[in-house]
Amino acid sequence: MMHDRRKLRAGTTTQALAFQLDACCADGAIEAMVVADGDGLALASSGDRYACDEVAARMVIVGSRIREFNGTLLEGGHRWDVQMVKVDVEGTDLLVCAVGGSADARRRQIARGAAGAQRILATPA
Repeated sequence: MMHDRRKLRAGTTTQALAFQLDACCADGAIEAMVVADGDGLALASSGDRYACDEVAARMVIVGSRIREFNGTLLEGGHRWDVQMVKVDVEGTDLLVCAVGGSADARRRQIARGAAGAQRILATPA
């Protein structure tokens, strides 16, 4: 008999991504996480909505040149410690970003969030 660790079931792909990001934020004490498309639009997010939207919009510019980023973003009086990784999902690059928390926690939760996004968004065989 298989044991299912999930406590929540998603009805949509967006909701599944949001649940994944919620778990990452909670487990890593992360302020916010977002999965964004190549135009900087959030596909799913968790945590501070403003931070998610701003980070997604700015990381798309950075992501056009590099696959990973770990640094600080400044915007209108806000300061965010951010880590981003670009992941390929069936030929489309998506950005997975974590805001706040420790550098080690961001690194761990980015890896978890990226793997989750790839699994959730993969077309079933």
